[in-house]
Amino acid sequence: MKINSYIIFIIILFFANHICAQKLESTIEKTTKNLEISLCFENGDGFFEFNIDEIEEYVIQTIGVENDNFKEQILISTRLSDIHYINNPSQNPTLTTLCNFDGFSSFTDIAINSKKEIFVCPNITAISNICETNNIQYDYSLFGVNSMSFDDLDNLYLGFGTESFVIRTQISGTQTINSEMWHDFKVGTAGGDFVLLDNKMYVSWKLANDNYRLYKVTVNAKREYISHIDLGKLPNETYGLASELGKLYGVTPTKLFKINLADFTFTDIIENPNPENEWYGATGLHEAITFKLSTHVTINDAETNTKAIKGNWRNTIAGEQNLYVRIENSLTGDYDIVILNLKISNYPNVNEPEDLILCADNSLNIFNLDEISAQMQINSSDKLTFTYFKQYNVDKDPLPKLYQSIASSQTITVKVDNDNCEKYYNFKLINNEKPVISAISTKEFPTLLETCNFDKDNNGFFNLDDIKSDISLEDENLNASYYLSSFDAENDINKISNIYFLENTLQEIFIRVTDSFGCFSISNFFLSEECLKNENPLLYFSFPKFITPNNDGVNDYWNVIGGSDEVKKESTVSIFDRYGKKLVTFNPYSNKGWDGTYEGIILPETDYWYLFITNTGIKKTGHISVKR
Repeated sequence: MKINSYIIFIIILFFANHICAQKLESTIEKTTKNLEISLCFENGDGFFEFNIDEIEEYVIQTIGVENDNFKEQILISTRLSDIHYINNPSQNPTLTTLCNFDGFSSFTDIAINSKKEIFVCPNITAISNICETNNIQYDYSLFGVNSMSFDDLDNLYLGFGTESFVIRTQISGTQTINSEMWHDFKVGTAGGDFVLLDNKMYVSWKLANDNYRLYKVTVNAKREYISHIDLGKLPNETYGLASELGKLYGVTPTKLFKINLADFTFTDIIENPNPENEWYGATGLHEAITFKLSTHVTINDAETNTKAIKGNWRNTIAGEQNLYVRIENSLTGDYDIVILNLKISNYPNVNEPEDLILCADNSLNIFNLDEISAQMQINSSDKLTFTYFKQYNVDKDPLPKLYQSIASSQTITVKVDNDNCEKYYNFKLINNEKPVISAISTKEFPTLLETCNFDKDNNGFFNLDDIKSDISLEDENLNASYYLSSFDAENDINKISNIYFLENTLQEIFIRVTDSFGCFSISNFFLSEECLKNENPLLYFSFPKFITPNNDGVNDYWNVIGGSDEVKKESTVSIFDRYGKKLVTFNPYSNKGWDGTYEGIILPETDYWYLFITNTGIKKTGHISVKR
C-alpha cells in the first residue's frame, strides 16, 4: 500500500455477475463434486501411499476452477483506481481488470470481508459507500490510513503512513464501532496489510524506505496481539500482502510474488504489464474466511465429520477407491463434500512400434495406421486406445487411420492409452523408392546374358544370377528372382531356378529385383542361343600373364578372370615353381588368388606355373611372371 497522510475514503464494492455491482455470496452451497487423481506405474500392484495434506491442497485448488466459493484469486488495487484480479496464482495465473473508477484518486489498498464485500481506500477527503443503486456518502472520519485488512472475525485492521500503531475496528452499517489500538510496534510504519494464515498474523512493516520487513504475529482466538518475530526483509515497496487458500503473497508496484515461509524465499508469480499504473494493494478472495478440510474414507464419515484420516494413507482397495474431502466454512459451519476418485493403473504393455513402409509409386501412398496398433498390442484382452499425431502436433488434430503420406519419410507419434495411463511412441512412415534397374529391353535391342557354363556332359547352361549386377544399377545386394512371363514376375508366382538350360534359340527371362523393404521392380533380359552346346567349356575365361604383388592394389593377386561362377565354384587352381614344387592350391571362386608367397615367405621374381581344373576334368595350364 502506498503511504499517504490524507483523509481516507473507503468504498465498499459489491460485485459478481454484474461487474462491481452485486455482492458475492459468502455461504457454501451444499453440493457434491467429483474429482479424480490418476496414478500410473510400469508394473504396480494397485496400491499407493498418499499424503493427505497434498490431497487436500489439490482438492481446494482444483475445485475453485468450477466453484466460485473456492476460487483461488488475488485482487489488486492500482494507482489509476483500477481493480484487477489474478486467477489461479499458484498454478496458471491470469490477469483481468475487474473495474475502473475514472475520476477517483489512487486506490492505495484493497480488503475483503467474510461477506466478500470489497473495500478500497482512495486519497480523497471522505468515506463513501458505492452500491448498486445509489452513491450515498458515509463519513467514517478515518485519517491517514494507508493499509487495511479483515481477519476471519471481520475485524478491520488499519495501518497509517505516519504512525507505528495499528487500529482494529469493525464496520456496522454506515459506522465504525469498537475501534481500539490493536498494537503499537513503536518503530516504523505500516508497509501494507495484516493477513491471517494458519492462525498467525503476517504484517508488512516499513522501517525505512528500502527496508520492508515481514512480521509474524502470534494472536489468540480473538485475534488479539500476543507477540511477534521479524522473519526478514521483503522486496522493496511491498505495499500489499494477501493470504489465499493456504498461501502468502506480496505485491509491489511491478509484480505479485509468492512468499515461501519454509525457507523465506520469494517466487515471482506475474508482472504488472503497465508500469505507469502501479500496483498498490492486494487481498485474497478468501482472506477473511477460514476453510477447514478433512478427508474421510466413507461419505457418512464426511457428512458427520468423523474418522478423518491424516498424514500418510495407503488405499485399501487395489486399483480404484474413493475418498471424501469435507470443506467447511469455520465461521458458518456450511460445508461441501468432494468425492475424490483415486485410480492406480499401469502404463500400457505394448511392443515398440515398427516403421511402416510402403513402396513409392507415381502417387503418394496411403498408410493403414491400424497395422501399427495391431503390431504393438501384446495382449488382445487389454483395452487400449491408439491415437496418431504428427510428431510436432501431439494431442492436436488426430490423424485418420488411413493416412496419406506427404514425404519420403515422416515421423508419426502414437499415443497409447490404458485407462488414463498413456505413453507416447514415435515411428516412421516411409515411402521407399523402388529399386532402380535397367529398362525393359526388346528382341531388336536385347539385354543379353552371354556367360556360359558347362555341366559334366559338356551341356551349356546359364546361371541367371550372372546378369543381376547388370540389371541392378544401384545395388548388387538386392535379391533377384526369375520368371518366364511378366505376369508371373508381377505376381511373384512360378519362379524358375537361377540355373537354366536353354531349350529355345532365344529365350526372354523376366527378373524381379527386391530390396530389404520388399519393394520391387521388374525388368527382362535374353539368353544367348550360342550356349545350347559348346565344345569349349573354358569359353569366356581368361588367365593373366603376370602379377605385381607390391600392395598397391593393382595386380596384387593372380586368379582366373571372367567365366561362370558355377564353373569357378567347382574348380581348383594350383601354383607351381619352375621345379614343379606345388606352392598353393585354392578355389578361384572363394579365394582372392595367389599373392606371390609360399607359406608367408615372399618369392623372387621369376616364372611360375598354374594348373586350372574343372569338376569335369577339363584342364588349363600356363605360366605366370611375378614382377615386383
